[in-house]
Amino acid sequence: MIDLRDTLDRKPVRDREGVLDFLESADTDYCANFGDQWNRFSRIQSDFHSGSDESRTRFFAETGWAPGELKGKVLLDAGCGAGRFSEIALESGAQVVAVDISRAAYACRANLDRFPAEQFLVLRGDLFNLPLKPGSFDGAFSLGVLQHTPDPMRALTSLVPLLKPGARLATWIYENRWPAVRRFMPRTWIRGLTHNWKDSSRLALARVLTFLFFPAGWVLSWIGRVGERLSMFLPYAARHHLRRGSWPAQWQYCVQDTYDWYGPQYELTQTEETVKATLANAGLTNVRRLPARGMAIVGESA
Repeated sequence: MIDLRDTLDRKPVRDREGVLDFLESADTDYCANFGDQWNRFSRIQSDFHSGSDESRTRFFAETGWAPGELKGKVLLDAGCGAGRFSEIALESGAQVVAVDISRAAYACRANLDRFPAEQFLVLRGDLFNLPLKPGSFDGAFSLGVLQHTPDPMRALTSLVPLLKPGARLATWIYENRWPAVRRFMPRTWIRGLTHNWKDSSRLALARVLTFLFFPAGWVLSWIGRVGERLSMFLPYAARHHLRRGSWPAQWQYCVQDTYDWYGPQYELTQTEETVKATLANAGLTNVRRLPARGMAIVGESA
């Protein structure tokens, strides 16, 4: 086990609540909405707190790792949010450096507090200027994050120099599919109308929309995959299948994910070809799409 502070290439601006903060100015944070979201809903996607295996299933499907592979590895969670995937890596015996540009880093630090202090390190920093030494990591993952940066492919390539030879880089990113269909989805035009709203107003909107459309989404959730597809045309995130059996838990998850829909400053979807070409051009080998739900693409450093 290494001292994770040895992966740092400079000193933090401040050290608060166990989070090493490398942001020179709060103006750097273009994901303030996620900071608010994950401090309000810090435990909702944590398997440990929810009793679910959703995050665990996603993590291994979207990275291609098996649980037994991670013991003793040093991993980077690039865009950790509240730490849902860092938690899974730590449970598998890895050491993790978790970084987020937003105040979500504090929610992550609180959620990981049950693990030994030497097993993880939480940073607040910018993916385009990470305070980390090249060649420090046995693997890196960024799941559901990069589309919310101003330049997703530049953010992705910024992770490559941090990898040791043979290390895996895994990403899951919103795929640019069916653009004509997306234009007719209520979430598309509502997001446009609310782009300049305050986070508190977006949260209130998420609660109202969930209240109004919860019954329709709940009914559709029982129709299986077809119902799930149809629910995409509702103006709230119908996540009932993820909390089946508990209406209060379903309500909270739907509100949280609806807030997630309407909050981001950036949401830049990508094509499979673009992501694969970016990783290959950055020098990664064996670049491939995994058979996960959504667009999960991995590659190995040379």
